[in-house]
Amino acid sequence: GRRTDEVNALLEENFKAIDDIFNDLAAKTGLPLQQVSHAYHKARGCIHSGFNHWNTYGHYLKVNREQELQRLGNIEVADAAQITPAIRAECYKAFRVAFPDSWQEILETFEQVEVRSVGPQTVSQRTQEFSKVWRKV
Repeated sequence: GRRTDEVNALLEENFKAIDDIFNDLAAKTGLPLQQVSHAYHKARGCIHSGFNHWNTYGHYLKVNREQELQRLGNIEVADAAQITPAIRAECYKAFRVAFPDSWQEILETFEQVEVRSVGPQTVSQRTQEFSKVWRKV
């Protein structure tokens, strides 16, 4: 529903306090205000970067198949066998449990390394990759 004037006033008052805290942090750390805000939201899990971790994990799983399957312990998959979506989901869950604070960063770094190791790219592809890295900074 619609917010009341009282709620809007309370929000505005407290947003001002938050702005003051962020500005103070920016001054103390020497970081731009945008970086302080980004770091705060990233630390609190409130950032949606549009990055598809599930898809990247699929490639990560192909490259690190043996290591990832070992996380499941009791599942045996023949070397040539295709990993089913259910096994992939279990591996993904185990991966996130194994790296609770860094699993997203691991996958994002993995994708960056993989993209750069592919070889020659068109100017358009390089521009897109640069833009992705620039947005993270």
